[in-house]
Amino acid sequence: MPSIAKIPLKLYGVPLSQPFRSCAWTLLNLRVPFEIEMAVPGMSSKVGTKNENFQALTPHRSTQVPLLVDNNTGLVLTESPAIMSHVCERYGTHNQLLAPSGSNQKALINSYTHWHHSHTRFLAKIFQTKVRPDLKALLNEEDHERIRTILQNIDRGWLQSSPYIGESDTPSVADILAYGEISTLTMTNLLKVDEFENLSSWMNRMTQLPFHDVAHAALKDLGDLSQDKGVPIAKRIGPATKAGLKAFADAQQIP
Repeated sequence: MPSIAKIPLKLYGVPLSQPFRSCAWTLLNLRVPFEIEMAVPGMSSKVGTKNENFQALTPHRSTQVPLLVDNNTGLVLTESPAIMSHVCERYGTHNQLLAPSGSNQKALINSYTHWHHSHTRFLAKIFQTKVRPDLKALLNEEDHERIRTILQNIDRGWLQSSPYIGESDTPSVADILAYGEISTLTMTNLLKVDEFENLSSWMNRMTQLPFHDVAHAALKDLGDLSQDKGVPIAKRIGPATKAGLKAFADAQQIP
């Protein structure tokens, strides 16, 4: 039997963070109550991940988001795949978003979440060139080739024989993780995936997962990043962040 979260979980991060959104979207689908604690990547301010208060949350002094604090169990957890798997196993019902333990599907889902960090996650570099000038992330020809290879691997590999990752007929945490990275780029007009048939169809299916629009409200507010609109990115990030926070809060008020 799944446990019930009597105390809302705390999820640290920001709505424009791809891994943060994946964790928040998972929690919404599981109907697990949670509160958002702002933690801005790369900042040393009071709400920054380089602040001592944030680093002190974990023994390894993590400066990364998302970070989950589960006061029902005393657990503090980093790394989005670990967070998503934990909440599914502890609070989910009927293997919701996660296949049965010991099954081939569960093994394949786990395989993707490990593959994700060194492959699909690389796509974040495209977004970083627009919103994280402090990282000075620039894309070269080799990066573009790598991005195309990653998309091909998802299209012709992970999605070749099934509608969802892990040879599954239903979406899992693996799909949420992958979609989080790719949708960040498609929704801001930084990437086109029309030529990848399986991938495009899968992305359309993922929009039907409950709370899709809530989880991506910040991106919708941020809008097209492919062209300079004359508004400094710093002035666009603030309103987009507020839109994302409001969407997550409002969604949890719905019975």
